[in-house]
Amino acid sequence: MIRSLLAIILAVSLFSILPARADYPERTISMLIPFGAGGGTDVPGRFFAAEMEKILGQNIVVTNVSGAGGTIGATQLSKAKPDGYNLGFMPVGTTTTQPHLKRTKYNADSWVPICMVSQGPFYLVVKKDSPIKTVEDYIKQAKSGKGLKFAGAGPGSMAHVSSLTLDKKLGIKAKYIPTKGGGAIATEIDGGRADATTWFSDFDTKFGWRAIAILDSQRSKQHPDVPTLKELGHDVNVSVWFGFFAPKGTPDGVVNTLSTSCEKAVSTDTFKANMTKAKRLIRYMPTGEFGPFFREAFKLNGELLKEAGLIK
Repeated sequence: MIRSLLAIILAVSLFSILPARADYPERTISMLIPFGAGGGTDVPGRFFAAEMEKILGQNIVVTNVSGAGGTIGATQLSKAKPDGYNLGFMPVGTTTTQPHLKRTKYNADSWVPICMVSQGPFYLVVKKDSPIKTVEDYIKQAKSGKGLKFAGAGPGSMAHVSSLTLDKKLGIKAKYIPTKGGGAIATEIDGGRADATTWFSDFDTKFGWRAIAILDSQRSKQHPDVPTLKELGHDVNVSVWFGFFAPKGTPDGVVNTLSTSCEKAVSTDTFKANMTKAKRLIRYMPTGEFGPFFREAFKLNGELLKEAGLIK
């Protein structure tokens, strides 16, 4: 009896002198963005990081590691310690297409998808004075002797994926013209060397282009007059999304805390205002939903690239 009592007293004493386990997070968090500062991924990523800082109560240091379609930064993050203090803000291309094309050291199993933050559909666009007025015109030109030229970023980019998807769903074959992206695509379209491309919702204000359809199942509030491909009889959905990721092995409790914090971050007035100003659409998807969504996108994009002969 005395020995048992002494054992209990000793255990209580030892417990009392041990440091209390801190709740996550207890220190600065690193968030890697695998593209350069000021780019298409960096802008929403920094908006998001600013809100997450307030909610988590810790500084978030954003680090840009660019190169090779985002794969250099993503590879670095995949090797980081999975303790909740090494996180990444990455787009669909880096996470679901580049691994197939470049045989990266990371794949779908390298990550714990925490949440989706933003998603925006692509628009099928042409030069303002293009004779292609409708999707039917687009199909007819592709099947004509003249053919159809589609400009986009390099092989495996989301513009390329959208072109391949359109070819498959519309029963056509467009000639793909790879460029360095951005302004180079505009040069091809405006110079008449390419007939079409897919772009974000700022296609009109940024380049003065005209949209003939949206690659989504529902019309956009930003461009309500642009028909969906689905309502035109073609079930095509291609979007660019950005998500928050952690390396594989990150504790479930940490992931759940981050996922819940994500929802709060994207709901703040500041985040909404910043995203609206940048013409970006917000879409939150919690970890339980985002995980399966991500894995399906990884699988489907791999199959699409394989069918196109880009991978074996």
